[in-house]
Amino acid sequence: MTLKRRTFSAVRWTAAAGVFRALLQIAQVAVLARLLSPADYGLMAMVSVVLGFGGLFADLGVNSAFVQRREVTLGQRSSLFWLNVAVSSGIALLLVALSPLLSTFFGDGRLTPMLMLSASTFVLGALGQQLKMAAEKALHFRPVILTEVSAAIMGFVAAVLMALGGWGVYALVLSGIVSASAGTLLAWLFLADGWRPMWRLRLSDVRSFLGFGTALIVNNVANQINLTLDIFLGGKLLSAAALGLYSVPRNLALQVQFMVNPVITRVGFPLISQVQHDVARVRSIYLQTLNMTASTNAPVYVGMAFFAPEIVALMLGPGWERSGELLRILALWGGIRSTANPVGSLLLGMGRADLSMKWNLALLFLYPPALWFGSHFGPEGMAWTMLGLMMTFFIPGWYFLVRPLCKAGLVEYAIAALRPFVFSGIAIAPAHFLALQIDEPVLRLVLGIGIAAPLYLAVSHLGNREWFRAMLQLAGRRQVAES
Repeated sequence: MTLKRRTFSAVRWTAAAGVFRALLQIAQVAVLARLLSPADYGLMAMVSVVLGFGGLFADLGVNSAFVQRREVTLGQRSSLFWLNVAVSSGIALLLVALSPLLSTFFGDGRLTPMLMLSASTFVLGALGQQLKMAAEKALHFRPVILTEVSAAIMGFVAAVLMALGGWGVYALVLSGIVSASAGTLLAWLFLADGWRPMWRLRLSDVRSFLGFGTALIVNNVANQINLTLDIFLGGKLLSAAALGLYSVPRNLALQVQFMVNPVITRVGFPLISQVQHDVARVRSIYLQTLNMTASTNAPVYVGMAFFAPEIVALMLGPGWERSGELLRILALWGGIRSTANPVGSLLLGMGRADLSMKWNLALLFLYPPALWFGSHFGPEGMAWTMLGLMMTFFIPGWYFLVRPLCKAGLVEYAIAALRPFVFSGIAIAPAHFLALQIDEPVLRLVLGIGIAAPLYLAVSHLGNREWFRAMLQLAGRRQVAES
């Protein structure tokens, strides 16, 4: 199979998985929001922040280095596997030990057992992570996606059953453990391809990977701080219920990006790694990646901003009305953020985790004071601050990250990133105006989608044919050219 055919096959599978996971996530939120309270979601938001930081250190960045490196010996792979397991086990034990202190920091003793239980996911995930990365490195995404989807279904079923059984917030905690366990078990059943790690852990094997991995860890820590600082501050300054009202629409906004962007960027990273010495090809792949993600994300985010109250009423039900206006702001934040995200595949594929590290460290001087100020105005203040910061760094992000690596100009970068949002506004604004004539929120949402979707496709066919043709190819309606 040619590189282009393998790429489209990988994108098809990740796209199908992204859509399925999004539908599963929507179903989970719609069900559990009626069985659990905003306070439960607020507690889980705090746990998720802590787990997110721990996860940054779980493999020392060597799994990404493993994908970026073109040649890896069997001895090196075994040492990398056991290093990942050892470090993840250490992180889990450290989190168990620090759980009481973290609970004290957030001012809620209920977090201690939740954190202790959740620590097990580090070890469970590490046992299967390299198997997934090896398959992705070869662009063999089909078995990876099938294992991930199966694990997600098991986690969803576990969460619903435990919530119905009255387990409260522990339905969310134990759901993560079930998903991690199932994912690793399925990875060994379907991704190992006969490979077993040798009993080997040598510094000489992993030393050359640690430079890239260390820069990646520092970068990811800084990025995670910038991304989750609002939750940290909310955990300190807001009640658990207020934080829940903010974190759920925030996570909904991020969920779109987490669904769509990996469809392209998970493939883009190993693809750019394979052509990293051809700058013209790298630029072409990156701009196509950016256009694909923006064109797919834009109508969803713009639609969320226009129809935020209807979405909250449909998905969350009574008691969440305040989240409607928050979702409107956070949808715009998520939309702009989704255009910055694909740069990660460019930086990693080119082996420049150090450049991303410097960028995120610089942002650390700006994000904390801005969000601290915004948090004094409640959830709405934090939401507006997040949006303002994302808009401020759009052009500097191109100048310091994109331009040096692939020589893309500002105009072509802006067209790839922002043109889909203009087209989305053109399609969704009249649909929203017509839908307002209906009183029932669900019917307004259905009518809005029914009008906006064909309008957006028509406008894209006229002004964004590259994306339109790619969608036809992914749907199998056009033959993929050999290359």
